[in-house]
Amino acid sequence: MRFAVMTNKARDCDLSATDKIVNCLSSLGAECAICSSAETLSKVITDCDAVVTVGGDGTILGIAHVAAKSGCPVVGVNKGNLGYLAELELDGIQSLSRLVSGDYTVENRIMIKASVSLPDGKKEFYALNDVVVTHDAVLKLVDMDLSCDGYHVADYRADGLIFSTPTGSTAYSLSAGGPIVDPAHRALIVTPICAHTLNARPILFRDDALLSVCCSSRDAGPVRIYSDGGEGYTLPDGATVKVTRSPFLLKLIRFESNSFYNILSKKIH
Repeated sequence: MRFAVMTNKARDCDLSATDKIVNCLSSLGAECAICSSAETLSKVITDCDAVVTVGGDGTILGIAHVAAKSGCPVVGVNKGNLGYLAELELDGIQSLSRLVSGDYTVENRIMIKASVSLPDGKKEFYALNDVVVTHDAVLKLVDMDLSCDGYHVADYRADGLIFSTPTGSTAYSLSAGGPIVDPAHRALIVTPICAHTLNARPILFRDDALLSVCCSSRDAGPVRIYSDGGEGYTLPDGATVKVTRSPFLLKLIRFESNSFYNILSKKIH
């Protein structure tokens, strides 16, 4: 068997955790390809049976689109803070023997696809947690018109909108007052950020909905779009962002039948 070991050098500076994982898998007769970026991972993933990430949830988020497109399952070894997505802690890497023997289950997590039509073509973004449309200004608001399947839903004057999956409901959306949604559900969540109104509420849409938001920054500076907290992309004023469920699912490897609510109670308090 062959595994890609995706390491986050910011979390594993001396690569000691990565070396332990590679040694563990090698002792079980597996081959390992060490990667440190989504770009290098994309070059080897087609020949791999699974991806082992070393870092926090951010490491999984950073390669989710690559793994989902290839259909390669992912298991995380946590060296970060929260670790909602990571299955193992570093002291539990002996469980990787079950990865080699195939003794595990797979959770399919939906992802989000956001697209923007530009004069020079279409720009697409993929996210496991969320896509955020916002601005970089302080004490300024963005005007946003939200539609679903071509029907007007709401107008917002706010710092932005968060489009999240159930997986991402415990991330930025939660901090902005959004609902906690079991990741087994298939839904798209829209949560306004600091809306300047008394009646703005998060909205749960069915997962096959086509959402669109038209943004006008007025004097708030350029509107930007962020995918899973990555580097922002500046949008032209008046641009329309279309958000749908991605055609790709991320396969997360699970060794134990830990309930989402059990993990939530441990991580959220």
